[in-house]
Amino acid sequence: MGQQNGTPPNGSTVRDVPDVAGYYRALLEPVFRDNDFILIGGPVLGLAGLATSLKELGARRMFLLGSAMGTGPEPDPELAEWYSFDNRCQSISEEFRRYESTLCDLPASARAALDRFDPKKRARAIGAIILNDVPELDGRARYARRPASWLSLEDKIAIESFWETAKIEKAPSEAIAVDARALSLARSRLDRGRGVVVAGDAREGVHGGAEFTRWIRRDDEGSETLSWFGAHCDRVRVMPFLEGVPCSIHGIVFPDHVAVFRPVEMIVLRRPTTGEFVYGGISTFWDPPTGDRTSMRALARRVGEVLREQVDYRGAFTVDGVLSADGFLPTELNPRIGAGFIPLAMALPDLPLIPLALAAAHGEPLEYRGEWLEAAIVEASDAQRFGRGSLALRHEVAETSNRSLVLDGDSIRLAGDDEASNGKLTLGPGSLGSFFLFWPDSTSIAPGTRFAPWAVRAFDLADRELGTNIGPVEAAPDVRV
Repeated sequence: MGQQNGTPPNGSTVRDVPDVAGYYRALLEPVFRDNDFILIGGPVLGLAGLATSLKELGARRMFLLGSAMGTGPEPDPELAEWYSFDNRCQSISEEFRRYESTLCDLPASARAALDRFDPKKRARAIGAIILNDVPELDGRARYARRPASWLSLEDKIAIESFWETAKIEKAPSEAIAVDARALSLARSRLDRGRGVVVAGDAREGVHGGAEFTRWIRRDDEGSETLSWFGAHCDRVRVMPFLEGVPCSIHGIVFPDHVAVFRPVEMIVLRRPTTGEFVYGGISTFWDPPTGDRTSMRALARRVGEVLREQVDYRGAFTVDGVLSADGFLPTELNPRIGAGFIPLAMALPDLPLIPLALAAAHGEPLEYRGEWLEAAIVEASDAQRFGRGSLALRHEVAETSNRSLVLDGDSIRLAGDDEASNGKLTLGPGSLGSFFLFWPDSTSIAPGTRFAPWAVRAFDLADRELGTNIGPVEAAPDVRV
């Protein structure tokens, strides 16, 4: 019963457990206490949250080794030392590849900084989101490193056989060479009237953020798309365009339980004049219909169980897809911590969710009590909603600035000097030029509300008031209401 409903054993609820967050803090403290860590996996400022969690669990000293400095104020020197590569890139996928390649062959200045921090190379490298393999860090061991059998599942072509083995219902698809005739034939077989979506393989490494995904609606778009994919991929996956809400379902695989959480809306927007998708954030404000929520959670549990059976998987995973007219259909599997864990973790901040997921992935022999975790996170994230709009931009910015917002009805505007606000825009330096964030207060948007239209309004406001040049973007419609 507990495994079906996400409650602790014997029919009890999470309220019957005296202190769930305290239980997991006590469970993890012996793992992280008095250890030194080097945090990797994005900008310095983005690593500060994990550093804070590890510090609260008793970690001794920490070093943040970031792809860039990021947006916001510098971390407290009492929390950690840091070093930034300050990479400048043309895309988020390129940023990750260049950053992770640099981690495998550090420049002399970075090695020197790490040697000053950890001269005996006893610190362990740890990161929440590492897309490709980083086996070590200049002679220092990785914590929660993903084996090749896990990492390979993130390839958007290789994952198709996994869905079939796991008996997961999905949209039809074909893997083809980057070839005009092959694409034309695949389109004729798969197009349901709205075009097809093409996703690239991982020849250059794992990618994300919808950057290697294109919507082909017309013949002329096909040739342009193939030209782009030909420079980056050997093969592409073609599937029917799925109208509906882009969303994901997250879980953590433990030795004896797969904990699954509530659905998360992914803010995947469309450019009306091209076939590009724009990844613009995540949210737990939205609620799918009850039956769809139940089926999404059941699908995630099945995926986690098959991952454990097939590749001895442990730790966090996320299934991304579309809530279409035919229900939720998966499009990719991320066998790692995904962005949707952010609002889930924020709902219960005293519970160290990310360190817990990393400990599970590392294979720590702990009494995880996954049923308790599942119940606690589901209950908290249903009660406390969050959303964040975010975009990496080529708009050049040297310093971070914040603007207060007023969200009123269906409108959004900058707040006056003496006006109460219920949201914030942040624009600061980034590896592409700048990074933009839209932060509404958790009480400013009603539970059950789609977040994507709010992100569109915020991005339009940023173009008008801040000159960000994001351009027109559109939210997908909800076809299940």
